[in-house]
Amino acid sequence: MDVVLCDELVQEILQRLPASSAPSVSLVSKRWLSLLRSSTTSLSLRIPPNIVTATDATAGTGNSPSLSSILAYYPFLTNLTVISAREDADALLLSIAAAACSPRLAILRFLPASPLSPSALHSSAAAFASLTSLRIASLLPLSFCWLSSLPSLRSFSLVRSRPKRLPGCRREPPWQEAEEPPPPPAEEDEDDDVDQSTPVTLPLESLSLSGICAADRGLSWLWRRCAGLRWLQLRACEGTGDGPSSPAFPLCLPGLLGLELRTCRAIADRVLLHAAERCRALTSFLLYDGGSRDALRHFIHRRGAALRTLDLRLPLDLHNDHLFAIAADDHRGGTGAPSGSGHQLAALRLHSCCLVTGDGLRSLASSPAGAAIEELALVNCDVVEREPGLLTFLSQSMQRLRRLDLSHTETLTDKEVGSMLASCRNLVEIRLRGCGALTGASLISLLKHCGQQLEVVDITRCPGIVSDAIELLVMNACRLSQLMVEESKVTEAAMIWLSRKAIKIG
Repeated sequence: MDVVLCDELVQEILQRLPASSAPSVSLVSKRWLSLLRSSTTSLSLRIPPNIVTATDATAGTGNSPSLSSILAYYPFLTNLTVISAREDADALLLSIAAAACSPRLAILRFLPASPLSPSALHSSAAAFASLTSLRIASLLPLSFCWLSSLPSLRSFSLVRSRPKRLPGCRREPPWQEAEEPPPPPAEEDEDDDVDQSTPVTLPLESLSLSGICAADRGLSWLWRRCAGLRWLQLRACEGTGDGPSSPAFPLCLPGLLGLELRTCRAIADRVLLHAAERCRALTSFLLYDGGSRDALRHFIHRRGAALRTLDLRLPLDLHNDHLFAIAADDHRGGTGAPSGSGHQLAALRLHSCCLVTGDGLRSLASSPAGAAIEELALVNCDVVEREPGLLTFLSQSMQRLRRLDLSHTETLTDKEVGSMLASCRNLVEIRLRGCGALTGASLISLLKHCGQQLEVVDITRCPGIVSDAIELLVMNACRLSQLMVEESKVTEAAMIWLSRKAIKIG
């Protein structure tokens, strides 16, 4: 059989096999091992300390194969992830650039233990002609001029700006409508071009930065060249670089469709203020752990009506008046809402918002904005536990609801779930992770009201839901495609049904 099949046919077969079968396939024969490698387009490598880099190979040190020689077995890679505990990040990157697959790479995730240098990125950029997505662990010194050498790059992610916080990193003052400190002198920005009037726009559409401080230099160069940005994520940032006011930062905002602020309390209010005035195309907004009550209300007043997705994790900052503002924005059309566009909000996700009460949620659900919601998440929100009957009211008011997440509502009862599901005729996804009080009765209600269209169910960490109920769900849910539950609860009979119906479990 190995002789009868031509290389092209074997490669076609190998490409259709799941990744988990690769170790077995590689043992069939040397020919199949070679064909498997040449047909592989996605690869993840964890580099041990004794691997040889291009520099080591040139110096004639080390007995292990070089990284370049390993990658030579995979000439058609387009997606590569490299994780390393070595301290020579620059040498590892140059080894990847020297590999035969580098011109084909479209996605590169490079996560070494030590920070990369801008000079190494600039030197290797020519080898990555097709690179569209780049994710790196850290960068020192913080400079982004090398991005202009990657003409195809659409997505860039910096996991952390430095391995550890430096003493010069300082927090910014809370948002105020009063005067801001003056911007730093232009000559202090070492990365800027002499002619700042017409900077060349980078092709970046997606940007994620972590750990940026107000004192960091080089960010103004980046902000001025991100006019085409569509999605921006800031994580654990205490500034946006180049001084407390960072005057160039707002230049990247006008074209944004999505904005995420995760644990950026020091700058959240200032970013909210700029976004409220400049993000006229914004449709998706996420805010975790940051932002004052007034700044968030101002943002919702200006941009809330045009949002399709609103994701908030604000234990002490989200109040009923914010939900009232969303409902009021929708009634009056809202600033920034497209003319004649109707109700925009399709997904509302609230996490650990302990100051929100049933009044705020009922007000929103009763508004045209609430009636248009297709996805609702109330994760670890004790309002569900404090106010029985709230979920039933919400489900009756949100007739378009298709996805529901009530994870970590520990006292949620079967009766409450059954009453709610009676009105959820369009539900295709439900997540009940960590709802410890639920039993198999909830799954019976789920089958009764949503069994014909249900596709995704998460019942992980629900000790009251036992194997028999899970088996019943798997057997009778017509369109179930994914079930998240502990494997120890899946019986042998249920496993047969899962395999027969091609249902993913995990």
